[in-house]
Amino acid sequence: MSTEMTDEKPLAKPPPKPGPKSLAKREATLAGAPGLVVAAQVASAPPKPKSRLRKGPSPLPSRPRCSAADQRLSLLRRLTERDRDITRAVARHRVLTSEQVTEMFFDSHKSALARLLGLYRLGVLDRFQPYRPSWGSHPYHYVVGPAGAAVLAAEAFEDPERAARRWKPDRTVALGHTQRLAHLVGLNGFYTSLVGHARRHPGARLVAWMTEAECARWSEAIVRPDGFGEWEEDGVGVEFFLEYDRGTETLARLVDKLGGYERFESERGASAWVVFCFSSPRREATARRALAGATVPIATAALGRPLGAAEAVWLPLGGDDGRRVRLAALGAMAKPGEAARRAAVGGPRAWRFERPMPDGEAAAPGNGGGE
Repeated sequence: MSTEMTDEKPLAKPPPKPGPKSLAKREATLAGAPGLVVAAQVASAPPKPKSRLRKGPSPLPSRPRCSAADQRLSLLRRLTERDRDITRAVARHRVLTSEQVTEMFFDSHKSALARLLGLYRLGVLDRFQPYRPSWGSHPYHYVVGPAGAAVLAAEAFEDPERAARRWKPDRTVALGHTQRLAHLVGLNGFYTSLVGHARRHPGARLVAWMTEAECARWSEAIVRPDGFGEWEEDGVGVEFFLEYDRGTETLARLVDKLGGYERFESERGASAWVVFCFSSPRREATARRALAGATVPIATAALGRPLGAAEAVWLPLGGDDGRRVRLAALGAMAKPGEAARRAAVGGPRAWRFERPMPDGEAAAPGNGGGE
């Protein structure tokens, strides 16, 4: 019994029953339609379309990058000579409003705004608009932008890329919030008023102009006016120092400035008018009483007057008739005797204070014009 059980072989497992997938595959193969296999498969994935994007780190096509030198060359080709003059003027005076740029270079305010917008989009100029708590808004104030800094550096044979990197937008923001902004804009308004008058009148010319920093270097800090200019109209010329007053200084401080002008007359051996621009007629009247004992030639004007700086707004100190005269007419008026004597004697260092030659910026805007 044990032997029979030992010789007996174990029964084999029955083959598995074919499922629906195997039956479908077998039927499709026998029928000669292998394409039905895919259709009969359960949960089959759809075919993926072939991508048309380029392979690599940037699959999207892009324009070839231009070097910084190529970008500057392209920018220089788009700038006109007037664009360069505007950029130089903004850089020299730190900030100019759209109205002041119009006064200097354009006959139409609309044309000026269109061109300034183009220079702003090119990065040649940057701009800001100061906050005004009352009704209305200030015009745009323009400063030099990064591309403008590079252009000016290239003209001065300096590294334009370094100049563009030095440009910081924080400086523009800081200038828009400084307390000196109103003083700076008003001072530049005086200058642009003369330039605009010269553009409209062929017989007028701003022969020379120096900013506050340029005056301090020229006079070796003996005097620190807000500006110095030489104005000529109808063959009559006058040299003048500008003191732009907004009522922030005491009258005693204004009187103390006269000592520096007396010394500079003696050192230089020449006498020039000192013109004071005040914020209101009341301020002008009180200041004239404080300056009554001056020995340098002085003329005053109130900024609230609608006329420009070249018009008949100037009242000489010590004038008996109280009649206001034009700026150029001051050159034909008599000066105090003390000033004439100091200028006649001169100092041993008079040669050091020879006035630098004008750089031509003041006269350039008057030569052109148009839209």
